[in-house]
Amino acid sequence: MKFRSVALGTVLAATSLIPTLAFASIVLPDTVTVDSGLAIPSWQDTGIILNPGQTYDFTVNLPATLWHAGNDIPFSRASDANGIPGNAGYGVWTENGFTANYGALVGEAGSTFFLIGTHSVLSGLSGDLKVGYWDSAYGDNFGTQSLTISAVPEASTWAMMILGFMGVGFMAYRRKNKHSFRFA
Repeated sequence: MKFRSVALGTVLAATSLIPTLAFASIVLPDTVTVDSGLAIPSWQDTGIILNPGQTYDFTVNLPATLWHAGNDIPFSRASDANGIPGNAGYGVWTENGFTANYGALVGEAGSTFFLIGTHSVLSGLSGDLKVGYWDSAYGDNFGTQSLTISAVPEASTWAMMILGFMGVGFMAYRRKNKHSFRFA
């Protein structure tokens, strides 16, 4: 019968990997359907609390999806997540110091508005995340957008994971090169 000794360092390296992986876990993305017919006070609450130290990736799943701000008189009011094109005759709207094209996909964290558009990677945001259609009148709007929100892993997280895997690899290498003990 053969028995191999297990180096204490190998056990410690394996157990130290557990907290490393726990800290390195990546937040799974959340997908939210944004309704164009909701006024700012009623915007879609995502249930996500943004942390100012984290970077977030906001991506519209089907960027070509159109939503509409009522009828098309006198100009077309079809909008993608970037808003009604500036040359369509509607221009921009400003609220609380934030300006964007009518129909743009906008987020609100705390009381700060920010443009999401079809894709944005942003940091420094803090508070409960709400998303909606940028418009001054909502009663005749219709259509939805599907938005995915995910946290971007920080460089320090990747560094911790790599160091943890290197430590386990090194301990496995050392274990492979040690002689095994045999009991008869």
